[in-house]
Amino acid sequence: MSNALMGSIDVHGHFSSGGGPLQVDPNSFEASLFVAPPASSWSVEDALRFMDDRGIATQLLSSASVLPPEQARFDNEFAADVVQQYPQRFGLLANVPMQDSAAALAEIEYAATELSADGFVIATNYDGRYLGDSSFDAAFAELNRRRATVFVHPVHPAGFRAVACGRPGPVLEFTFDTARTIVDAIFAGVFQRYPDMRVILSHGGGALPTVAGRVASAGTMPFVRHDESVTAESIRAQIRRLYYDTAIAGGPESILPVLEVAGADQVVFGTDFPPASPGVIDSTMHALRTGGVLTDKQLAAMRDTTLSLFPALAARLA
Repeated sequence: MSNALMGSIDVHGHFSSGGGPLQVDPNSFEASLFVAPPASSWSVEDALRFMDDRGIATQLLSSASVLPPEQARFDNEFAADVVQQYPQRFGLLANVPMQDSAAALAEIEYAATELSADGFVIATNYDGRYLGDSSFDAAFAELNRRRATVFVHPVHPAGFRAVACGRPGPVLEFTFDTARTIVDAIFAGVFQRYPDMRVILSHGGGALPTVAGRVASAGTMPFVRHDESVTAESIRAQIRRLYYDTAIAGGPESILPVLEVAGADQVVFGTDFPPASPGVIDSTMHALRTGGVLTDKQLAAMRDTTLSLFPALAARLA
């Protein structure tokens, strides 16, 4: 079997700080329609063992939820300590509490200057406000000024219980919320106003690559409200410059649409450990190696693409 994924850099690894001011309801997984907790407990030792068993060199850690500012700070500091202990095995994507503009700006500054964060993670929506909302402009402007790489991770959409059909978000709604928020950002001109902010979408961009052509064509028809700068070609161009990770998206049905809208140079490796579970992750990696969509050279090149997005990490690994 191909060993092209040996030494990969995983952009999509989650952690649990196990503390902080946020009191988690032990029944919250049931409220989110899970019949059992979606992930086992996390530890540095478990994460290292998981990576070593699969030849993964480094994992970027993120706490990819909508967190109150105090919890975001606690989690960011926790992960920064892990990175300080294992600087070549882990990196930090600092959580940005985008729901509070002042807190978001403060956390970006603190994470960048005091925690040496490699990048940042934001959610697809904040209490039903999607990323085209003007309340996020100040944070995007600062991330753009810093030429930051931002990882966008899905959360439950607004009105989740009404549309979920009784199933938890990772089954279907996470994929739609990724598409929903990126389309909202495109129509709001976010990526055109902040071109130096690099953006990675989790799970192969969810449904976005599949619906991209429809959005570009139907979304610019006369009956759709849109700015004159939003054209079919500008929509395609903005989708083309995004990056897409392979977490739970390693098969041809996921990768082929990404290649159609963006190309292999925009693909980075991700696992979604531990929520995706070792079995799903191993299946995804097997599909990447054997699916015949990405060549061994393209699989190996994902590491270089990732290092280009995270220069501080590249310096640590040099």
